[in-house]
Amino acid sequence: MEETKSNWACVANMIKDKENKAIQLGRYASYWFHKTPRRMLHSMSYYKFASKLIGQSRRVLDVGCNEGLGTWLLAKECGYAEGIDFDVEAIDAARKNFSKENISFHCKDFIEFDGKQNWDAITSFDVIEHIYPNHVDSFFFKIKSSLSTMGMTIIGTPSEISQKFASEISKKGHVNIYSPSRLEEEMKKHFSYVFMFSANDEIVHTGYPQLAHYLITVGFKKR
Repeated sequence: MEETKSNWACVANMIKDKENKAIQLGRYASYWFHKTPRRMLHSMSYYKFASKLIGQSRRVLDVGCNEGLGTWLLAKECGYAEGIDFDVEAIDAARKNFSKENISFHCKDFIEFDGKQNWDAITSFDVIEHIYPNHVDSFFFKIKSSLSTMGMTIIGTPSEISQKFASEISKKGHVNIYSPSRLEEEMKKHFSYVFMFSANDEIVHTGYPQLAHYLITVGFKKR
């Protein structure tokens, strides 16, 4: 028998997708990979952090899910996840890629969303900075009314200091940027227990928040 230098063909056959379904990135995720691939890596690390914090056998609502890559990770790690976003194109991409029983998507404005209640957890990454300050209370009220008694919320947003390095296209939609202290104060208006985390690149930590480019806050026991 002729020896080969590798047995890669065997490995390739073993990892073939049985459903023969490839993931096709939509306009937004494609742009990230083409222009700023690190953004996708950072985003998925935040979702990984959230999924480990939430735990298994949990029902999670992902607000502002975009194309659903993070929602997919929440569904895989936590048990069940629904994504919601008012961008039709993003939701179409999410639905084409992810259609298993433990994940679903809605194309709606979260404030007007009348779906399941009593979620174990609600996540929202890169959303609150796009909400005008006079609408933030409505956003938090909707989160609280949708959570179970023991539910948690995890919110991530670019920090104030990060805007010095942000691109013009990124700054364009950022109408509500938070400092660490302002975000913590906002969360304490709505939750009895608030924990603040920071992120630099894909590393989530509890270090010096004033130098963090990204903020992640966790709230328990809604007021």
